[in-house]
Amino acid sequence: MRGPRPATVAACGLAAALLAGGCEPMGRQSTDGGAVPPAPVISGGGGAPGSGGQAPAAGEGLLADADRLLLVQLRQAALWEIQVGRAAARRGSQEAVRKNLGQIATRHIRFDEVNRATAARLNVPLPDEPTAEQQSWMSEITGKSGTDYDKTAVARMRTAQGQLYARTAAVRASTRNTVMRRYAQRVQAFVNGQLKLLESTGFVTVDTLPDPPAVTGAPQPGRPGRPSPAPAATSVLRGGG
Repeated sequence: MRGPRPATVAACGLAAALLAGGCEPMGRQSTDGGAVPPAPVISGGGGAPGSGGQAPAAGEGLLADADRLLLVQLRQAALWEIQVGRAAARRGSQEAVRKNLGQIATRHIRFDEVNRATAARLNVPLPDEPTAEQQSWMSEITGKSGTDYDKTAVARMRTAQGQLYARTAAVRASTRNTVMRRYAQRVQAFVNGQLKLLESTGFVTVDTLPDPPAVTGAPQPGRPGRPSPAPAATSVLRGGG
């Protein structure tokens, strides 16, 4: 049997660039699509958080800084949103806020078990307190009452979950680690559920959403009142394939 083909250089995608930075060598692919790390040993310090490097993770593929950061961010999200969700279950002025934010806290408690188990397997230390910014959000929410309390709690959590969703997608698209890839898939489903709970409170409005991402090459809008549905893709393929 012939040996593995030489490792190629992976192209840097937009999502990976948002979190991990430049390109890294990519090993051959395992049968389930996960990358098998190439033979060269990473020099000392390359896997330190914030270095942009990667560290090996026992036969499961290279573990990038972005991978480890996602585990940390899910932990920090749980640490502040559990507290806010529990408080909102008591203090919310609207039934939907009390019910849905209470569910968000419960879901975080359950998913924290998944997060801690994955972090332990990949040897990623997790924090025991929210970030300073998250603590400021908690103070801001606590200082509100009535409808202002509901709107502020939902808006802060919706913004945070939206950012987490984008970061998770970047890791899902770029990670070389098979354990992390499966974890990111679970995070996507989890965060999507949190977003749905927040949006169904009725307090997610245009003024609470972030600006759309800047893009290039987007099509111009069609004429008002004159929709132009595209034909089936197969009908315009060359050769009728």
